[in-house]
Amino acid sequence: MDYEFWKDLHERGGIPAVRSALENLPEDLPPQDANAAAELAMKVIEEDIARINARADRAEERARDLAARTREVNEQLSGRAPRPPES
Repeated sequence: MDYEFWKDLHERGGIPAVRSALENLPEDLPPQDANAAAELAMKVIEEDIARINARADRAEERARDLAARTREVNEQLSGRAPRPPES
């Protein structure tokens, strides 16, 4: 999952591609076109940031879940938690 996520992000180009595109805009670009280019650049960056933040949120949730499971197993192994009834 990590490889595919970062591969996709890299292929999109992200901030380096946006920077390169903005630097290569002609000097005499009409203000309206320059504003449109800047808005598009911001949209690309915002989308990448949202994807990274969503991934971080999922990873944080997985870490909390694993920590809770670890506590449960540790408590069972140490005898502090009631064991499930035997059938």
